[in-house]
Amino acid sequence: MCVNNFKVGVIAGTPIDTEMGVDFLMSKGIDAYAYPVSSCPQEQSELQILSPAELTNKIRDIIKNIKYEKIDKIMVYCNSLSAAVDMDRLSTEENIEIITPLHVYKNIASKYKSIGVLAANNKSAAGIESIVQNVNSKCNVIGIGMLPVVIDIENGVPSKEIVEKFSLKNIIEFYNSIQVDTLILGCTHLPYIYEELKKIALVPILDPAEDMYNMICS
Repeated sequence: MCVNNFKVGVIAGTPIDTEMGVDFLMSKGIDAYAYPVSSCPQEQSELQILSPAELTNKIRDIIKNIKYEKIDKIMVYCNSLSAAVDMDRLSTEENIEIITPLHVYKNIASKYKSIGVLAANNKSAAGIESIVQNVNSKCNVIGIGMLPVVIDIENGVPSKEIVEKFSLKNIIEFYNSIQVDTLILGCTHLPYIYEELKKIALVPILDPAEDMYNMICS
């Protein structure tokens, strides 16, 4: 557990995944506060793909509010949001530490020759690919966007039913067959179905949350 006494603002795409991030940090003893960007996955995806400038301005306003409320650090608990907005630039311009899943992928990229990615949308998958290959150009990144899965998670559909409905067994078996070195859960909603995926996967599954926590504490 972190020994430092500080507050963390959690920015994510929707109220649900924002609360997932808050709950994760609170379980670690960190005082965390929720700052969702959109009302639903569809709105979030449209902003990311069609209106990146508007989205960046929206994030900047949230950051200013976080700073006004005397919160010390920010965790962006959303892969697709991290890929759609230059969080490092905002961190520098607004003078506040911002930790995102992309920092985790940058740190682990040199370890692997082949990485599978399950993402909320293909913009997010492309963002993860870009981060990895900027560090390790020889690493193959094989990504799949699955917004309908995220929508069902938001709606509370049981994880086993989601895996069956979207034939996720076939997707995991594809990654098994091409023997990726690791499979990244490139959406913070996806730990919801982690236990079901783990029953099928023959490759390690990476959830970046724990590494983000360690970065926040460092």
